[in-house]
Amino acid sequence: MNINELTNIAEREKINIVNFKMKKTKARIIEYGNTCIFLDYSNIETYREEKCLLSEELGHYYYSSYYTLISDQNFINKQEYRAKKWSYCILIPYEKLKSAILNRNRYSL
Repeated sequence: MNINELTNIAEREKINIVNFKMKKTKARIIEYGNTCIFLDYSNIETYREEKCLLSEELGHYYYSSYYTLISDQNFINKQEYRAKKWSYCILIPYEKLKSAILNRNRYSL
């Protein structure tokens, strides 16, 4: 999945993607009436990093895995895990992962 496809998902879900300078993070999703994903493009160095950040923030949206800045660390870790799980599934579909593993095994024989 590429950036355009991820952006299309955000548009379909009516999620605004905003370039916003942040001090402690490169990406954040906020749900307050409307849902917005904030990306700090001044600190995002590669296309791959942008894709990973955007997909993880969409994972927060799809799994409703939001938290606040004062949330318990265990709760934050659980919400981050859920968002990353969605991100991995969307970026690396199961069949492609399976095929890569099978091809690697064939070449290592």
